Amino acid sequence: MKFGRWSVAALLVACSAGAAPPTPTGRIEGKVTLRDGGRPRSDASNVVVWIEATHVEALPAPGRTMTSEHKRFTPRVVAVEAGRPVSFPNQDPIFHNVFSVSGENRFDLGLYRSGRSKEKTFAAPGLVRVYCNIHPQMVGYVRVVDSSFSTVTGPNGVFAFDGIPAGARVIRAWCEPGGETTEPVVVRPNQTASAALSFDVSAFHPQPHKNKYGQDYPPPPPDEDRY
Repeated sequence: MKFGRWSVAALLVACSAGAAPPTPTGRIEGKVTLRDGGRPRSDASNVVVWIEATHVEALPAPGRTMTSEHKRFTPRVVAVEAGRPVSFPNQDPIFHNVFSVSGENRFDLGLYRSGRSKEKTFAAPGLVRVYCNIHPQMVGYVRVVDSSFSTVTGPNGVFAFDGIPAGARVIRAWCEPGGETTEPVVVRPNQTASAALSFDVSAFHPQPHKNKYGQDYPPPPPDEDRY
């Protein structure tokens, strides 16, 4: 007889060694659709998907990287577990000043040159809007999540998670043009649960932002490429 992925013999060995058997796990597969005017967009990139309040101690939870290059943040969107760092390397031949005024996760990395990298650890779950104090076109997002399971979608909008502890779970998703949505799902041992998430992005219009002093950005100087 087997229990999830464990046989009776394996359970007896674990119990005799004083170790508790692992929680049975399953898989979640799904797809995100962005609808504009009732029709699905061909590109569903940059949607953060995570499993709410689901943590696995043994699961590696590395930091993330958001690079300044060509006066853009690449990638534009990253997801990171609360308590983990995000690195902000500068690969442009000019200076940048990466900052955010997003609540508990606000930060200011100051001015730094090409080839350098600075890091910020985010403690509070939530959305962090990331800007450069010099270049107003630089906009990025760090979604800090209370989960060991998160991903950012590619153009096809497909996502998958393995090793999810069995039970009732909530899938959460966020994207810049559509806000946030949720979808309940039941994970069963050694089975795959399916989920479909949809956003209406018809009403989205990008809004200008202020610099780190709460002021409008000044006009670019003639020698802007120095900065």
